[in-house]
Amino acid sequence: MILHLLLTALISYLIGTIPFALIFSKLLAKKNPGKEGSKNYGALNSYEITGKKIVGLLVLLFDAMKGALAVLFAYYCIFPKSFYAVIAAFFVVLGHNFNIFLKFKGGRGLATSLGALLVFNPFILIVWCSVWFLFYKIIKNDILFANTWASLITPVVIFSAPDYAFYIFNYNFNIVILEYKIFAIMLCMIIIAAHYRKS
Repeated sequence: MILHLLLTALISYLIGTIPFALIFSKLLAKKNPGKEGSKNYGALNSYEITGKKIVGLLVLLFDAMKGALAVLFAYYCIFPKSFYAVIAAFFVVLGHNFNIFLKFKGGRGLATSLGALLVFNPFILIVWCSVWFLFYKIIKNDILFANTWASLITPVVIFSAPDYAFYIFNYNFNIVILEYKIFAIMLCMIIIAAHYRKS
């Protein structure tokens, strides 16, 4: 079991380190998102430094796909328990945000989290997006502000939610609610950490 967990963490982390922002920005516009703009290896910065929507969309899509791939691989190819999906989701975002091959720089983990949660259980995603919309549209028209508050408030909502809310959005992963709640905290922590690291 320990070997399976280590394998899940390692493979998921390595999947997360695939730098699609760098790949598509270099390939389609000869730009390096790690050296321009916000110096963030993500879809938004890739779009902003290249001025090409196709670059931003490709980065968004492929970053989301690697999140989904890590979860599906862990669950169906390593061990069919929800805990493995949780470990995979966390480490694929960790690999994306703190990429060992990019001197622990990376993206902010939003697209990768999107992909992982869509195939696992989107309850965290729905809560996060709802809070984000509230803060961005109603309180302050600032992405960083909305991202931060969404990531701070989401774990509180998740821990306060009734059990049936988790099962409404469950697929076939047979989630353990406590695992999912702890995962919500850890995921939001690494998203916030990525937002406020020094460039």
